[in-house]
Amino acid sequence: MAQAIETIVSAASPNLRAIDILCYRGIAHEEYLLRVCPAADSSRGSALPIPSDPELETTSASVQDIDTLTMRFGAWLADQLIDRIGVEIVTCDPTPLGRTQTLTTRLVTDAETPITVDRTRSQSQLATYLDGLLERSIPHVARTIIAPAGSGTYHVEQQVGQFSPQARTLQRRDLARHSTQDTAPSLAAQYDTDAITSTWELLTEDGWNPKTRASHSPCQPTLHRQPGAGATASTLVDLCTQQLEYQRLLGTLGDPQPLAEQYDALAYSPTLEVEAASLTSMLGLVWGYDTPAWETQHDFDRRPPILESLALLRSAPGTDETAGHNPRVPAGDQMSNTLWTPAPATTADWPTPSLGSGKLGPAQPGVTRRAIKRLREYGDSLSLAATSGVDTPWAIAERRPPDGDSSIIVVDDDGTVPPGELIAAASHGVETHAITVVTEAQAAAERAATILREPFVEAADTETVLYPRTARHWVTSGHVAVVPREMPLQWTIDPDGTVRLYAADACLASGTVWGDPLRPTVPFDDPSTPLRWVAPESSPVVRTTDGVARDQYDTSAALAAQYRSLPLPAVPARRWWSPRATCLSLGPDGPSVVDPRRRFGRHEESLETALKEFVTTYTCQAETTLTASTIATACRRLLWPQSATVVSQAELKRSMTALSRRTTGPTHTESALSGPDTVTLTQRGWIYPDTTADRPAAPFADATAAGTPVASLAETLAVAPDYK
Repeated sequence: MAQAIETIVSAASPNLRAIDILCYRGIAHEEYLLRVCPAADSSRGSALPIPSDPELETTSASVQDIDTLTMRFGAWLADQLIDRIGVEIVTCDPTPLGRTQTLTTRLVTDAETPITVDRTRSQSQLATYLDGLLERSIPHVARTIIAPAGSGTYHVEQQVGQFSPQARTLQRRDLARHSTQDTAPSLAAQYDTDAITSTWELLTEDGWNPKTRASHSPCQPTLHRQPGAGATASTLVDLCTQQLEYQRLLGTLGDPQPLAEQYDALAYSPTLEVEAASLTSMLGLVWGYDTPAWETQHDFDRRPPILESLALLRSAPGTDETAGHNPRVPAGDQMSNTLWTPAPATTADWPTPSLGSGKLGPAQPGVTRRAIKRLREYGDSLSLAATSGVDTPWAIAERRPPDGDSSIIVVDDDGTVPPGELIAAASHGVETHAITVVTEAQAAAERAATILREPFVEAADTETVLYPRTARHWVTSGHVAVVPREMPLQWTIDPDGTVRLYAADACLASGTVWGDPLRPTVPFDDPSTPLRWVAPESSPVVRTTDGVARDQYDTSAALAAQYRSLPLPAVPARRWWSPRATCLSLGPDGPSVVDPRRRFGRHEESLETALKEFVTTYTCQAETTLTASTIATACRRLLWPQSATVVSQAELKRSMTALSRRTTGPTHTESALSGPDTVTLTQRGWIYPDTTADRPAAPFADATAAGTPVASLAETLAVAPDYK
């Protein structure tokens, strides 16, 4: 192959700008797709030195549909390569490979002179690396772009991507997992020269350490970069987790400028200049095999590209040519394509809950289908029937990753799912209290991340204001709790787990997260309380808390003009969801994750400022005090588990202790360094309890099934929550 390319490049110059080679593990054999890239000022019909037009053995399309340059290039290869290799002109649709990025590595160099790679074995270095993937039944895609440099050397760009559930790299924690696993010899190591390395090797050699904490499940492990590793580490993480490199691998990156800007920030070039003799090490064919790797990937929604034949120039003896053509199947949302000629595709009819089942909420079915497909590409299995016990209609499925804990899925296509329902889904969806929010827009994903990072309206001095629910109302014994329609309401929770309902300054009801039901706090016979009860009768009657009838209305509409039902509070099972939340945005360029953790240390924000904000946000005045060490530990787990800069536990303790002393005054004569655990913040405790084993799954949730008369009445009387 190297000889054929060198010959055709030399003969065609300057009409030929580059040759693009995409090879991947097909269904029956390794597929190699070559595309000729003409020079910008040349015609696509530029004549290559072919003695005569080729004779086609078979054809499934008119020869006139194929441009002259492609036809002559294919005929040239058929003449140059050995007879054992078949040559065919096809269109290629990469959509079945998926749009969710996977583990991709690229050769890079810091050499300023042309590189020489010695050929020390019968097989090329690239073929040896791909054979290693084949032995482990790992589907893969390799892309090599070769361009003449004009001085007898060649510019080479080479990437390899792995396609298996173990190669998922949508999030930083995926990179951490890869850094602890055996990923076989690296692509760069095959070339055995100091002038060549790879993005993956630079990342793992740059001082990143995987950390696993029980409190971070299911987002484990996470990557920590040691101080002094340099600013390039964050760029490398972005290159390994963002869409640009993956799109470049598949040839679907429309504008390469953003990717070029990222490499400009590194001290390495993504393009190698190699001597002509080195091409034989960077190319080379991989022969047949028996195991169909794509067939063994359970619950993994990826398949080889779809090939459609235009002309068969030469068949390979003993080969079933059609076995390499993945038959067209419904392919989901269409991938943008600028390199390979796309074939038409239909929209996948992925299973989704019925709009009338009450399980889907207002999410668009198209967004739900894409969410299911993206997560299956990522390697997760999904159970759409697992939400039957979840008391919010926005929970559509349960997500089960191959490693880690399950999470509940909420589709929030445009950022309109009420905050209380996001919190309820996370609190009551699965035992791990984990949640995956899928949105169409980045802004909607960022909104969900903000809500889950602070799952409450605001923290007051002694009580925290909770978001109201929209899908649950206070209903008991067949009666709906109501108050005058224009009366403002507010739910709060205190450090002891007591939940209270306020109307103006009056507390109307209270209960606890430990199982005590909501009860009115005013005497039954107090005529001044605004709390009333109504049952779904033909002529609704408003009663006091002791059952005395006060007013009667002819219709529910007349009742709704005067009274409103009371939404239950969204009681968070956790003080924050950052380590257990995934906010997935399905943008037009592919999926991306918004990290719910806030990254401190940027924009000249000091450590002391971060600690003060943490204390203000998640603690309040309380009789039981927290130690500086306890607050520092929790702050570190929340703010820095995946940031580019790591703050040591000791440094946080020192800063927290110093802040405590300035706030409360000295409590003893020892220095802060010698006894930080004994320094306390006077009367500061957590704003409300975190999850414990004996907490009910859904505090105050009524057992009345949706669709009953009492539930319908509560929905009729509902008023849109007024929250900040």
